[in-house]
Amino acid sequence: MCGRFTLIDPLRIRAAYPRFHFEEFSEYRLPRFNIAPTQAILGVRNDGRNDVEPLRWGIDGRINARVETVTARPLAFRCIIFADGFYEWRGRKPVYHTMKDERPFAFAGIWQPVIEGEPPSAIVTCEPNELVARVHDRMPAILRDDQLDAWLSEGDMATEVTRAFIRPYDSNAMQARDVSMRLNDARYDAPDVLIDNDPVQETLF
Repeated sequence: MCGRFTLIDPLRIRAAYPRFHFEEFSEYRLPRFNIAPTQAILGVRNDGRNDVEPLRWGIDGRINARVETVTARPLAFRCIIFADGFYEWRGRKPVYHTMKDERPFAFAGIWQPVIEGEPPSAIVTCEPNELVARVHDRMPAILRDDQLDAWLSEGDMATEVTRAFIRPYDSNAMQARDVSMRLNDARYDAPDVLIDNDPVQETLF
């Protein structure tokens, strides 16, 4: 699964994905080191506008959607969710996964239409690649840049097409390292979560 992730430099979205419309002076341009469920995240929906906009992380209490579940029927409401790293846990110890060049990337996601407010969304997960498998038995599905246009096309996507998109990302392009257990507090969002300077006190007792 994916329970936390980062978007340390949101403005890099504009450089990495110039075809999407990103408001430079949006309040969401601030760095995030510990994005947690129910919070606002940045993504693009398959509504034909190509706007980078805030989405709410979680659909009916679910933050992740297994590919085995979302491909049970044609998939209509697809989105991408921007990140530049994600965390998985080994026991209580978080492990931070990024691209080797630390560039931003796009999770495959789904979203739910709403009348008003930020549309709820969830990250699609799949089996892990060799790197993530050392820590967890699932990983967030990361789309290649050449897959984005098709994933964001409007209308239903057939089950077999969706399954072809959702594959473990190439582990050779990724890296992982231990980070601080301060990350275990979802309210803590500061740069030092990326520094492995533990031990820190694990409980109050």
